Amino acid sequence: MPPCPCCLFAATESVRHRVTSGLIDGFSQWWQMPALVLAVASLAGFIVWMYRRDAAELPRGLGLLLAALRLAAVAALVAAYLDFERTAEHEIVFPSRVAVLVDSSASMTLRDEAAATGAAAGAPDASLPGAAGDAPAGSAAEPATRAERAVDVLRQGGLLAALAPKHEVSVWRFDADAEPLVVLPTTEAAAAARADAGSGEVRAAADADDAPADGDWASRLIARGYETRLGEALARVLDHEPSGSLAGVIVLTDGANNAGIDPASAVAALGRAGVPVFPLGVGSDRLPANVRVADVIVPSRVFPGDRFAVTGYLQSQGLAGQTVRVELVERQADDAGEDRGPAAAAGRVIDTAEAVLGGGGELVAVRFDVPGLTAPGRRDLVVRVIPPAADRAPADDRQVAEVEVVDRVTQVLLMAGGPSREYQFMRNILERDKSFAVDVLLGTAGKGASQDARRILATFPGTAEELDAYDVVVAFDYDWRRLDAAAQSRLENWVSRESGGLVMVAGSIFMDAWLSDPQTTVIRNLHPVELRRTGRLVADVPGGAEEPMPLVFSRDGLDAEFLWLASSRVASQTIWSEFKGIYSCFDSGGPKPGATVYARAARPGGAGSPESNPVFLAGQFYGSGNVFFMGSGETWRLRALDDALHERLVTQLVRHVSQGRLLRGSQRARLLVDRDRFAVGATVMVRLVVPEGEAAAVREGRAHGPDGTAVPVPLVSERDRPGTLQGTFVASREGGWRIDVELGGGETLSRRIQARLPDRELERPRLDRGVLEQVATLSGGRARFLEVDGWSAADARGLAAMLEDRSRREYETGSADADFKRRLNGILLGLGAGLLCVEWIIRRLAKLA
Repeated sequence: MPPCPCCLFAATESVRHRVTSGLIDGFSQWWQMPALVLAVASLAGFIVWMYRRDAAELPRGLGLLLAALRLAAVAALVAAYLDFERTAEHEIVFPSRVAVLVDSSASMTLRDEAAATGAAAGAPDASLPGAAGDAPAGSAAEPATRAERAVDVLRQGGLLAALAPKHEVSVWRFDADAEPLVVLPTTEAAAAARADAGSGEVRAAADADDAPADGDWASRLIARGYETRLGEALARVLDHEPSGSLAGVIVLTDGANNAGIDPASAVAALGRAGVPVFPLGVGSDRLPANVRVADVIVPSRVFPGDRFAVTGYLQSQGLAGQTVRVELVERQADDAGEDRGPAAAAGRVIDTAEAVLGGGGELVAVRFDVPGLTAPGRRDLVVRVIPPAADRAPADDRQVAEVEVVDRVTQVLLMAGGPSREYQFMRNILERDKSFAVDVLLGTAGKGASQDARRILATFPGTAEELDAYDVVVAFDYDWRRLDAAAQSRLENWVSRESGGLVMVAGSIFMDAWLSDPQTTVIRNLHPVELRRTGRLVADVPGGAEEPMPLVFSRDGLDAEFLWLASSRVASQTIWSEFKGIYSCFDSGGPKPGATVYARAARPGGAGSPESNPVFLAGQFYGSGNVFFMGSGETWRLRALDDALHERLVTQLVRHVSQGRLLRGSQRARLLVDRDRFAVGATVMVRLVVPEGEAAAVREGRAHGPDGTAVPVPLVSERDRPGTLQGTFVASREGGWRIDVELGGGETLSRRIQARLPDRELERPRLDRGVLEQVATLSGGRARFLEVDGWSAADARGLAAMLEDRSRREYETGSADADFKRRLNGILLGLGAGLLCVEWIIRRLAKLA
């Protein structure tokens, strides 16, 4: 892998010129130089001897002048013969480099009790989103997060300033992957850059367009990763940083390595390269006594009177074995955002339970069986724990999740080119579920055909009103040539403007035929992948692949709860790993811009890069609607593991694509997010679909965090989609978030999401001193722990003094200056000829032969 732009050298250079002889530089034998000297000396001796005889009768001074003219002319010719040339020699100075790695995994969002000593326990950096400066009044005493303290060590703690005189600093962030953010130059280089800024001659480590500004890199250290891969981060630093100039690695982390390679193997390679690692432990290995509601699992939509389960997860430290009471409270969704203090107590207590707390961060599940909610609309369900007296952080004793009571049945239109196996499985599943009403349109069915469905349609809905009766359209290898231009336009408008959900399942019978028809352009545009003719990877069984192609899920696919086959991310991933795979997948041309790839089908034999594998599951927002693509209908093969797995996947998928219809709320606009639950630190994309004339009036929304912090969400119009705006924000804190957008006229659209710490980051939230001490010992560095040792500017200077200055110089010779050589040879030849002419004139005047 090539090094990242901001990891390249930041070098300074000086230029000097050197004049050399091309003839002499070409000598390869020892005797050639003495022979040249002897020949020149013999020629000079011959000239002196000749003039001593020739000018014996002339005055002594005139004889010496003639001899000098002859010697000078011959010297000019000899100089021309020696072939002098001028070359530029560049002295390049590579400054010493120190890599600073900052842990950006989700465990860095935790707040430990403030350290008794040390500047690092002070106020967080105000430049970071969600820092204390953005917090609401009354929260100033809240301790900083681990991530805020890490940035505080770099800036207010004086570490960057202490390193700057001798070393340039490469700042990295790492969690599930590692990414270099910026290279900060040495003090001397920065001063030189400022001096040269007006002339534009600054030599930088990276392209100026790629290097983040000083204020930007800190904002990219927001804790968001779902894993901590310390070992892989150290290995990547060794691969990408300049080995000859790398003086050391400083790591600010809580040490909770929970995935990837063993840090010991990576740091051993750094030790062999003579690069010490200095871990700075952030956080506490003895967490304060506390019980917290770590997560709440609630179905996003339920039907009136239907029973459903709510599961809360408690996590505790220092309270193992104690019994606490847990309550499930229902309240109006209008109270959202008042999740703290007495306001959170308002509402109806649905159920209570008792739980025995675990120790060491163990998660304890508390399940509530809700008999049903009757009134349609949005409700907040609050899981709150009545903490023991020893609890030190009452602010995290509750968590809120939103549920939508939908008093309607999801209307589904199943379209199929023929009664294929995948169509029959989905029809049977939806027909058995009373929350779905299914109509069927079969392309090959004759008059009087019978199907287990509410209605069998002979043609596609002929009016917009008829189509608007459906929430979801699922098409299995349908022959889209059966729809005229008006019907295709009607379908496109239903998706984009009426929030319709569309599932497109590729097949091997009609796909090539309708793709070659130019009248189906609208249908191709609806797909989240680029379609091409003869794009089939393999045909359906038995003409398909001989071996199954396993599904490889992307990070978005692993996070997408509608694809989960179990109640948690890890459990679902385990089940999918047991699935052998599929035998056919339409080989599309890749995802369209803005589409999300959830899974790809791994080619037989593992040939090619992961990105070259065909897309099997992909989705996109199309206007206010949701379009989902499947490379084939073979998800029914999950039945080999358990029939219930395929049933769960089908119902979750159909409900996912129908969310725009079920949660419209307003006839004027639609407020959409791609899912209801996100990992802490994830980027949430918000989409707003409004009438074209009202788009200009909406410029910004606001996201309200669980602590009341308001984060602006700028909304920008999407290109080529009038009336559609999108914006993003980072869910930087754990808990419930509410997104509000004001439309004007007093109407406000709201949407709730849940942010939670990933499972692996929840398991071991405490500082891992053993890992950090091992890393320091194996590399020849030294570990420090801020909770115990504290941190000050003097500590920063002491650490900088322990790092060897590894700046180095290299010399690079440029090409010969052709203009200089041409001018010099012209001067020498002109000088030689002129001197000979002057000598001849004087000899004539002196009447010499």
